[in-house]
Amino acid sequence: MKEEIYLLQEIDCNCNDCVFMTRDIEKRKTFDHLHVGEENASHRINYGDCTKLKKPVSFIPNTCQIETQNCFEHRRKK
Repeated sequence: MKEEIYLLQEIDCNCNDCVFMTRDIEKRKTFDHLHVGEENASHRINYGDCTKLKKPVSFIPNTCQIETQNCFEHRRKK
């Protein structure tokens, strides 16, 4: 199962799984109040900075990001 998840993450190229992404927890907290009481928070936007491209990024975990297909490198690269 773990191998299948890893392969899907390689296809999705989501910043959530990228070695170059640094999370911005404070920015996330700023918008968390909008989701109070929601059971499933998986659709929440996350924020961070890309150390490769040197720019701010936003992403929803476990979704495909077409724009990151050329810069993504899995944080647990095999």
